[in-house]
Amino acid sequence: MVASGGLKRRVLRDDVVEHIVDSILNGALKPGEKIIETRISRELQVSQGAVREAIRDLTARGFVETEPYKGSRVKVLSSDELYEYFAVRSELESLALGWGFKVDRIDVESLAGIVEKMFSGIEQQDIFTIGKADLDFHRTIMESAGNGSLVRSWEVLANDYWIFTLVKDYFEKGMDLGDHARKHKDILDAISAGDVDLMKDKMKNHFLY
Repeated sequence: MVASGGLKRRVLRDDVVEHIVDSILNGALKPGEKIIETRISRELQVSQGAVREAIRDLTARGFVETEPYKGSRVKVLSSDELYEYFAVRSELESLALGWGFKVDRIDVESLAGIVEKMFSGIEQQDIFTIGKADLDFHRTIMESAGNGSLVRSWEVLANDYWIFTLVKDYFEKGMDLGDHARKHKDILDAISAGDVDLMKDKMKNHFLY
């Protein structure tokens, strides 16, 4: 039985996680906003225990900040954390580029299609399409390395949260997202040219704003 406007009564923790993530990415839950367990429990018709487990997962993934006696809130991007995040990503992705190119596993055709979607999203001012294309571009590069440990290290950075939140912030501030897409095109061109040093340089440069 499905309740009106909710999920099935017996909902897995992953369903609650997905609901909260979607709420964060679509702006229904904003950075710094408190996450009310009872509200989510009521909306999804699940136990508070299931919501609490989902929040623990999201805290580990970097979507949520939890403080004793203060509850949980959507993570706020600080400049220091942003710098650290980009520093780690640039190293991991540059490493993946080198490994992926060495074993000839970088799918240039797929990357080109993703970049086209990014430009299309910018033209349509579709934040979700831009964010998804950005995430797909970098995930494709990471997976090309053929190293599960490297990919898992990248995944724990909560890239979907950071990327979608930053794209939304850039959009609201009127920043040139066309330049953002062109930097991805520069990485793709360097890969196509077979210049390992250049592709790594373009990758690290694209994190600088």
